[in-house]
Amino acid sequence: MKLYIHSEVPLRLAPLAQCLRQVNRIPEQTQPTADWVQALLDQAEEFRPYFTGTASAWDEEKLAVLALAALEQEVEIICHPLVLPTGMQTVFFPLLEGTSVGNWTGAGADGVMSPHALLWLKHRRASYTDRPVGQIVQTAMAGRTAIVLLEDNAGVPIRWEERNHQQEHIDEGMLLLQVNLDDTSPEWMAYALQRLLQAGANDVTFIPMTMKKSRPGVMMQVLCYRSDLEGIKSVIFAETTTFGIRYFPVAVHRLARSFTTVQTKWGEVPVKLGYHHGERVQASPEYEACARLASMANVPLPLVYLEARRLATKDE
Repeated sequence: MKLYIHSEVPLRLAPLAQCLRQVNRIPEQTQPTADWVQALLDQAEEFRPYFTGTASAWDEEKLAVLALAALEQEVEIICHPLVLPTGMQTVFFPLLEGTSVGNWTGAGADGVMSPHALLWLKHRRASYTDRPVGQIVQTAMAGRTAIVLLEDNAGVPIRWEERNHQQEHIDEGMLLLQVNLDDTSPEWMAYALQRLLQAGANDVTFIPMTMKKSRPGVMMQVLCYRSDLEGIKSVIFAETTTFGIRYFPVAVHRLARSFTTVQTKWGEVPVKLGYHHGERVQASPEYEACARLASMANVPLPLVYLEARRLATKDE
């Protein structure tokens, strides 16, 4: 289950809790205080002198934190880019690190900045997107804040920069970068590939192409997490001759994966297994191990590879 939060004003937790009560996702009574709840309240208290709302509004935020402690931890939190007040005090800026910001609006009652909301979103590891994805189950609104409860149509969970690949998922926190090169040495490009992988790139590919003036060139494509974007761009500008980089968001459907080791007649080979909806669809022996054994035994590489794959899947 995914919870998509949309607010046309700076987000506060009190209306969010009202929305969740409307759809029976949290009880009316507050829950016993967990350690993380008390830690969040203590951290928010540091910002109390800068809170421009009323004393009752501050107390409502504190009660909302207690209420939201009852929201299941399995619920994935997705938030629309945050609306911020134009006159927001700079003391709040550190709380915005890692968030996605949308519009800046005027001050006033609707422009009150809630440290509780920012801290709660960080605690729940909220992701940000302009559009919800999935089947709508329930909706609710309180004032100018609304929620949408979603279920994934495909039965495959949608994640944001999910780096644990043990479970099948669709990762929406990815970017694809492209640059066209017609005056970069192939040796430089090989070095750039190594630097990009060291900087966190998931994949780097080179595609032959024809460029202006009919010159042969290469398109370099780099897949990376959004949070690694600036580091990846720095490597590209430093290690290639490009004057510009185009990039756009992409989603990556990753299979669940596990690893096993099989004993071939030539030695041990690790094998990576891939699963789609719980069924094995891929089995990939490790190339380096297969190549080493093939060289030592003076046998063809495909022979070792196919034997390792057969042993890894023989009981299925």
